Amino acid sequence: MNTADLVVLDAHVLTMDRDRPHTDAVAARDGRIVALGADARALIGPRTEVIEANGDTLTPGLTDCHQHPVMGADTTRGANLVGAVTLDEMLRRLAEHAAPCGPNDWVIGFGGEYAAFAGRTMHRDLIDAAVDGRPAFVWMSDSHTALLSTAALRLAGLTGPREFADRSEIVCDERGPTGELHEMTACLLGYRAVPPMPRAELLSRVEALFAEQNRHGVTGVHIPDNAPRTVDTLTGLAEERRLSMRVHLAPWCPPGDVDDLAQRIGELRSLDGLVRLTAVKFFVDGAIDGGGAWLHEPDCCGQSHSSQWKDFDRYAEAVAIAGRAGLPAWTHAIGDRAVARALDVYAEHGAPSGTRHRVEHAELLSDVDVPRFAALDVVASMQPTHMDWSLPDGSDNWSRRVGPERAERAWRYADILAAGGHVALGSDWPVAAFDPRRTLAGAQLRRPAGEIGRTAYGASAGISARRALAGYTTEAAYSVGEETVAGRIAVGCHADLAVFGGDPLTCPPDDLPQLPVTATVVAGRVVHRA
Repeated sequence: MNTADLVVLDAHVLTMDRDRPHTDAVAARDGRIVALGADARALIGPRTEVIEANGDTLTPGLTDCHQHPVMGADTTRGANLVGAVTLDEMLRRLAEHAAPCGPNDWVIGFGGEYAAFAGRTMHRDLIDAAVDGRPAFVWMSDSHTALLSTAALRLAGLTGPREFADRSEIVCDERGPTGELHEMTACLLGYRAVPPMPRAELLSRVEALFAEQNRHGVTGVHIPDNAPRTVDTLTGLAEERRLSMRVHLAPWCPPGDVDDLAQRIGELRSLDGLVRLTAVKFFVDGAIDGGGAWLHEPDCCGQSHSSQWKDFDRYAEAVAIAGRAGLPAWTHAIGDRAVARALDVYAEHGAPSGTRHRVEHAELLSDVDVPRFAALDVVASMQPTHMDWSLPDGSDNWSRRVGPERAERAWRYADILAAGGHVALGSDWPVAAFDPRRTLAGAQLRRPAGEIGRTAYGASAGISARRALAGYTTEAAYSVGEETVAGRIAVGCHADLAVFGGDPLTCPPDDLPQLPVTATVVAGRVVHRA
């Protein structure tokens, strides 16, 4: 009898499998689960690695269903502006970071807060003095807007407005570019001028990022982008056997790339092993905070009234092209009209057999569209911790833009589930923290964990602990058509496992961020052990 490569003993196992909800031991061989309970113990041999759980809780490994690890590892360098909600504080951090730099060195900032510009127009004049005339690139918190200094605009060759295939914009006034770049195509155009991070450094940063996520119980990520160097970095780590994460990739297809989509899919078909080509990512709209979402009615600033696609029929054509290649669409749709129109296209162009279309974010949702997710078998991929910036009193930028009536229809993941739909959960790192325990708590509380006195956001309810855990396990697997081989602890499933020093289903949500993760296993290999 073949022995197991790995056996976990004396565990409180939450299998997330209806046929066998609980067991106390799990055995894995060649990256798959091969036995449970007493059968698992019988497979211990002289070379078997054994984890003595000592009563700790074993769950399927957690999958973050929306994340940008390579892009984030590259862009989260320089001045950390997270939490700098006043302009003075933001400028202080930029100046502090710029001080030791040479006169021509780039100053990069990330996590810029929209609140810092409250009552002001975002303009390069505001940051030029802080960086002492150096080239500077500031990513705003949602990564849909950037602010460049005067020197940075010059080096990027951005001297005036440009026509993009989508509705990205180089914002200009009577003096020329203001420094604000609006939406991803414009942002990435400007970011090309920033000196690239050395390849070895980028690989190390992503490797360290994944290792840190492993320590939080994360065994898989869904990456809906093909930002520069994403594929090269992931395949480089895999080839060097440094990849500790199972990756599902959905490369971007912006409006200007539709004619090349079939060729691009063909180029990525060779992805194998821990990195798999799973879907194609589309943007139907942008972000509410920067006025780029697509709402049924404009936001309270008169913005967020149009799609990123100037010719929306081209989006439907692109979804059909991906479908003919066997890939579903994962569509970024934040505004209520964006979600409605994406669902319309999905109704016309169903997902290929064995796959499912997804809507990414779905921050605002009309009543009529809630049951359509179940009716069309479309998965909502949502990020509950995005609510952390939306204050109950409506004073934050997001809430002020949508107004109180629409804010009541925000982040309706519980409503989608109640209507029979499927909801996969994630973080959208680097926009929000990747710690899944915080997301599991936020999904239940609809407020940040630990902020006991803070009111839950919106009218929709939170979800149960089991439903939240499903969002990282069974629902995550369902969203990529792998419900028979992933997201559960059952014979034949991937040996992706997380061991918690307590039960995440009974732990009070406010205490979840402190729940220890004592071991993590990816494809049968222990990648973290406390």
